[in-house]
Amino acid sequence: MEADEVRSAKEVLISNGLMHAEWNSEWLPGEIDRSWRRSITAGATRKPGSFHYVNEFDADSELSRAARPILDRLEGMLQDLGTSIFLADRTGQIVARRVAGRSERARFDNACAAEGFDFSEESIGTNGLGTAIQEAGAVFVRGPEHFNDALEDLACAGAGIRHPATGRMVGSLSLAAPADAAETMMLALVREGARQIVDNLSLTVGRRELALGRSYQRHRDKGPVIVLNSDTVMSNVTGLSFLNVESHGRLWELLLSQDWSHGPCVLDLDLQALQTRVLAHRLDDVGEEPAFAVEILNRRRPPGTRPRGAVPTFHDPFVAQLQRAAGRSARAVSVTGPSGSGKLHVALEWLRSVGHPEPLVLDAGDLENRPSWRGDALAALEAKGAVVLRRLEDLPVNQVNAVKALSAGAARAAPDDSSAPTVDSGHGESPARLVITADLGRCTDSTVGALVQVTPGVELPPLSSRGRDIPKLVDTLLERDAPSRRPVLSAATLQVLLRWHWPGNVAELRCLLEDLARELPGQSVSPYHLPECMWDAAHRRTFTRIQLAERAEIVAALRQTNGNRSKAASLLGIGRTTLYRKLRGLGIEEDALLPASEQPAER
Repeated sequence: MEADEVRSAKEVLISNGLMHAEWNSEWLPGEIDRSWRRSITAGATRKPGSFHYVNEFDADSELSRAARPILDRLEGMLQDLGTSIFLADRTGQIVARRVAGRSERARFDNACAAEGFDFSEESIGTNGLGTAIQEAGAVFVRGPEHFNDALEDLACAGAGIRHPATGRMVGSLSLAAPADAAETMMLALVREGARQIVDNLSLTVGRRELALGRSYQRHRDKGPVIVLNSDTVMSNVTGLSFLNVESHGRLWELLLSQDWSHGPCVLDLDLQALQTRVLAHRLDDVGEEPAFAVEILNRRRPPGTRPRGAVPTFHDPFVAQLQRAAGRSARAVSVTGPSGSGKLHVALEWLRSVGHPEPLVLDAGDLENRPSWRGDALAALEAKGAVVLRRLEDLPVNQVNAVKALSAGAARAAPDDSSAPTVDSGHGESPARLVITADLGRCTDSTVGALVQVTPGVELPPLSSRGRDIPKLVDTLLERDAPSRRPVLSAATLQVLLRWHWPGNVAELRCLLEDLARELPGQSVSPYHLPECMWDAAHRRTFTRIQLAERAEIVAALRQTNGNRSKAASLLGIGRTTLYRKLRGLGIEEDALLPASEQPAER
């Protein structure tokens, strides 16, 4: 086809519009016709001088490292043929360029075909880099088939590059030459170059991730789907809304606990703000470690508000149990359990849910130093407020009768109809409430006597036996800090917390989060930031003394470089590939070592 006819056809399409253009385009390659139409729809520019200079890319990215030897090889082959080589990332931004000589450099500089410029189809229309990404394959664009006038004297052969694990487009490779000197063999060369880049990417991806990627590609067209193993998660776009730090950690632990001897399972998930039914498969073709594919069958979101006067739905079973106990009696209620098990957290969560967001909190051990405590508490109850008396085990003997009197006063301040639901009526009023927390194992007989007029509410087990509460506890404890100072826990970090046995109960979790907030305010927290005993226990592996020493050295290097693996490898005096192998062999979460800017989106 003559260049003038191609140019005329393009002008007709642009001037008449997509719905009104009428010409027989059988002579026009289908990929060019589709690309022109996408370019018009996106509002791509045709002006030679309006290219967008982005210049935001990592010259040492995974794609760049994999492509570098291929670019070197092609440059050696094509240097005498006047053909130049370009590599773009998944956004269409040029990240590498190899030009044949000074005149070619000037040619491409004039066309803004240089590192940092945006060559996406949405930005400049049909071209060898952006169109190859959109078509997810190989394309040949000659002369006026380019959408932007600045590229009309070029011919470009381009091929998209798919990640070997996820199957997603991660960039494109293109060969460019003057339109009157271009050869169709360029298309074969660029296809082979793209294939070799994919092969190089495979070398940096573990065998497990490749197998997981193949499983993901089998399931991704079935609707919302999540494919995961212990340190990798893959999801299609429709599955992304189901993922955040909490849902990922809880989903993984739930999948591990299932009996897979009878094949796939249909599971009802309750992931805090999202309930959904899924069909889960255990993947048996991805190696020895467990991996799963989760297909979302339907989703049900709980209503954002409840009817006035209705009893709220409690996602925490201990808060729900406390509510049931309080609903049976107008008297004070107790929350008991071992020291540090989160008794105050449960009490406050329940009080907030029934209309008491700011109760008066008293420490039993400090009552002697606060002479006005009884008057303050009675005043709060008479005003239909709430009082929490915590750590009854520390109550001095001479204060026992005063606490008994306070319990009696709480009953008098409650509504006459004790059978009424003790929840916010929806009109801004809630009945008065007294909650007492105690570690009964540490209470004396006289102290236990202070509970004679108190309704047993809920007894909390140690935190180690209720791991499902950890994500909510983490959120609650972090709420005490300003948003800009709250550390952000990655999914892998939350998994470590879910597997720890918490000998210090909630108090230990609180101290850990306070330390992280001081050390990493507003920053991403990866497993290597946690105490070594935690991530050792999470992997449930036994290492030799030599392996433990090597592991400690690697983690120290990663901490020193803030997770930058290139710098860590340099500090250790080993290559990046060797470091990748050691990360996996020594059970160090590789994905979790990414800097915050590269962490997967959560939610």
